[in-house]
Formats: sequence, structure tokens, C-alpha cells
Amino acid sequence: MPAIIDKILRSESLSDLLALMPKYYERNGFTACFYFSVSPRPQGHAPAAVMSPLHHGVSRELVDAYLSADFQRLDIVPRTAMALGVPVRWKEAWASVDITPEEREFLEFMRSLEIGDGFTLPCFGPNGRDGYVSIGKMTADARTDRDSLREMHVASQAAHLRICEFKAASQFEDKPLSGREREVLDWVARGKSNSVIAEILGISVGTVDTYLRRIYEKLDVSDRTSAAVRGIGMGLIAA
Repeated sequence: MPAIIDKILRSESLSDLLALMPKYYERNGFTACFYFSVSPRPQGHAPAAVMSPLHHGVSRELVDAYLSADFQRLDIVPRTAMALGVPVRWKEAWASVDITPEEREFLEFMRSLEIGDGFTLPCFGPNGRDGYVSIGKMTADARTDRDSLREMHVASQAAHLRICEFKAASQFEDKPLSGREREVLDWVARGKSNSVIAEILGISVGTVDTYLRRIYEKLDVSDRTSAAVRGIGMGLIAA
């Protein structure tokens, strides 16, 4: 296992992780990095990409300029990387498609920012919490071979999942489960149906449904299995 993966898994806070990753990318020859997370939206709404605290090697002004340039609609690179599920080189992505005049204008704007060429690494998380890392400002000895890119992709994916864990824990601290919600979750983890749980606890099936919806929201999950796994992982219920 690469040393970076062990360090990611052992990171104890979001700030530790956000300090670790830029140094890792720099050692691989990329002196600028950006991380975007995608916030799930209700059904029928498009997800929103949100700039995370991780942006290294670029000014805040550059980041603000990118965010204000309608990048979600005009930047084809992240969409390409997320669709393919592999690292994508910026210049190759732009060269592979016929772009609209508006997209060409956006591309020229990006070139004016002088961050050079780079790669976007797609990351996938629980409950639609996906994201991507873009690394640029390559040095002359930047590692762009297939194996190096694979390692950076795996490291980025591991870091994204760790960030999701930190955010889920933070969200749970703000909305802890009640005693009754823990009871319901415990019976869910034991494989009991809503009707059986209702009978055991002496409440209606509708009330069990309500408790489950609250549990899903607080644990940031969307199904019974994920709720049980997360509950066990967070020590809320016994395995």
C-alpha cells in the first residue's frame, strides 16, 4: 500500500488532510491543486459543485475568477473525467471535442490565468457526494506516466472518502440521534422490517417510517443498509 494512503487513513482531522494532500501533489510535480465537492440536490435538481478549502498554489483571486465564470456549464474537463472515471489531461479533453464559441471563450480565459496544463482526477463518494481534484502548474519532472497517475487518482479517491467521513461526523455532532432513533436503527441493523419494529416498540408503522427518514437525514444516507453500516461504524449501535 502506498505510504500516502496510510497517511490519509490515519489523518485525524479535515485540516490535517488538507495540509497533507498539496504536499503530496507537489512531490509528484504539481504545484497547484484544487478540490471541488459535489453537493447532492433533491430529485429533479442538478448537483452543485462547491469549492472546498483545498486550493493550493493559486491565489484566492484566481479561484474567485474561475468560480464566477460559469465553470460548471463551460468547463468540459470535469464532466469528461467524471463520465470516464479516470484521470483526464486538460489539453487532451479540450482537443477531443468540437467546442462552442462560448466554451472557446472560457478556454481562452483559463489560459489567461497561466496555470498551464494539468489533470483532473474524478472522485466518487456515498449518497452522490462526488467530487474531483485538479492538479496543475506542472514542473519539468512532473510524474505523468500511467502508474503515477493511477496512484494519485487512488490517493485522491481515498482523501475524498476521508473528507466525506469527517463531514458526516461533523453533521452528526450537529444532529445526534435520539434514544428512540437509535432503537429503530438497532432493529434495522438486525434485519427487522418496519412492521416488526413497530410491533416490538409498540408504535405505528408510520411512526417507524418517520424515525427512519430522520435517521437517513442525520446520517446522510438514503437506504437501510447504508444507515446500519454507518451506525455501526460510528459506534451508535453494536455490530
